[in-house]
Amino acid sequence: MKYWIKSVWLFLCVASVALFLGATAHAQNRKGQMESDKFWEDFSKGLEWLSTSKVVSASPSPSKLDVNSDSLNSNWSSLVDQAFDPDVHRIVILANKRNIIHRKYNEKWVNEKSRPSSASMAKSLTAMAVGKAICNGSIASVDHKAGEYSSRLRGTSWGNAKIRHLLAMSSGSNKPVFSPTGSPTPLVLTETLTKMYEGKMTHEFMSLMSKADEKYAESGQHGLYNNLDTQALAFLIEDATHQKFIEFFEREIWHAIGASQSGLWTHNSHGQVAAFSGFTAHPYDWIRLGHYVLEERAKDTCFGNYLKEATMRQSQVVLPNGSAAYGFQTWLGCGGVDTFCFLGHGGQRLQMSPSTGLVMYVHATSMSSSPSLLAMYRNVASRYPK
Repeated sequence: MKYWIKSVWLFLCVASVALFLGATAHAQNRKGQMESDKFWEDFSKGLEWLSTSKVVSASPSPSKLDVNSDSLNSNWSSLVDQAFDPDVHRIVILANKRNIIHRKYNEKWVNEKSRPSSASMAKSLTAMAVGKAICNGSIASVDHKAGEYSSRLRGTSWGNAKIRHLLAMSSGSNKPVFSPTGSPTPLVLTETLTKMYEGKMTHEFMSLMSKADEKYAESGQHGLYNNLDTQALAFLIEDATHQKFIEFFEREIWHAIGASQSGLWTHNSHGQVAAFSGFTAHPYDWIRLGHYVLEERAKDTCFGNYLKEATMRQSQVVLPNGSAAYGFQTWLGCGGVDTFCFLGHGGQRLQMSPSTGLVMYVHATSMSSSPSLLAMYRNVASRYPK
């Protein structure tokens, strides 16, 4: 487990060097934050002013979520305070079975109303949407090739890949050489992440994917963290369901979890969702999402069984110092207990433990202090019966 933590820490910390905005990297503090304070100030506000962001409406019927009256100064305060690094951490929320038991905010940067962007946590949301498309009959099986459902993907590595392998970041499209940003080529980085958070993505994604496609190997042979595998899943959903991804996601996921507030998802100038990043929502709705995943996963239903499979090892994703176990656009292990997690650049995290019902949301600016939070999470989880 320590090896997994070290590997993923390296993975996401090194990603800081490449930088979303393409600006010259310079350390802002001793904790590994390489972007400017201005970038993280904007990121913590969710970049909601970008004209390329499209609204995902709140649910007509918000789901239950209780907030303990003492959750800002609870019995967990000393444990959380010891793990909370003010140079890096901005929000930490702990919840057990739809009850928020502790909240901590770095009030220099955020408050109770903040809605940070989530970076690559969006990938896990895209995978959930695939599960819904399977369960409504739009897609018959994860073992079918994506090109059977998506004419746009035909003739590409992504169209020739099994859907299972797209979900597991093993499309075979590119040589499995670690990319700190999930961008398999410099052009992909330039035309997506470098421009995303300035609202300047003008390149049509399918054209970009075709240019990046090396057709390196058959799908399922190599795990490579690749944003284009996630983007292919969004095209798959649209073509299989005959709906815009954002509309399908809104109804099948965001309304299903009972989100109390709207979300925003970044698109390019062609109206194509950036499925691999750029989703903004309130932390409480991430907590709702975490509990929804745990509750649905426990059921013997189509979607419940899909979530079980999504949180089992499907591949080993290449990292700078080895590899890490990966499910369907979801990281496994995540620091102990029986956890799996959604992760994003800089330390964005939604962590879930099926045996204890403990969910943790984190907004941070670097992965460098993650071990302290994970140790705290294990400590809290140990107090709950399995």
